[in-house]
Amino acid sequence: MIQQQPHIRSVSKFNVLAQPTRPMSIDDSVLTRLAGLSNQEQWILFTAECPRPDFDQFSSYKVSCTKIIQMKPSQTLSELEIVIKAIKSGNASAVVASNDITNIDQVLLRSLGRQYQCEVFFVEGSTHKYH
Repeated sequence: MIQQQPHIRSVSKFNVLAQPTRPMSIDDSVLTRLAGLSNQEQWILFTAECPRPDFDQFSSYKVSCTKIIQMKPSQTLSELEIVIKAIKSGNASAVVASNDITNIDQVLLRSLGRQYQCEVFFVEGSTHKYH
C-alpha cells in the first residue's frame, strides 16, 4: 500500500487552484473587485472557456481562493446558457466568462446579473492562446 504524504492529503484533486497555471490576462480593477466579492457567502464561478485561475495571481490581490470554482465544460449547453444558469442559481457573487460571448450578449448578461446581485466579467478565452 502506498502511503500518502501528509501535506498532500489537504489538497483536493478537484481544487483547480492547487495546480500550476499561468497568470490570467485580467485587469487589476477586476481582480480588486473579485477580492471584495470573494468575501461574500457565494461563489465566484469561472466558465470552462476561461483560462484556469492562477492561485498566486489571485491571492496577491487577496481574492479568497476557496470561493473560486471553474465549471466543467457542458456537453449540451453553450457558454452563454451556462452563464445564464449560473446567474439565476443565486449561488454566485460573480461569474467570469470568456469574451467569446458577443458584445450584445455581454450587455444582456450584465443586466441579468444586476437583477440577481451577481457581477459578470469577461476575460480573454483560453482558445485564443495560439501565439
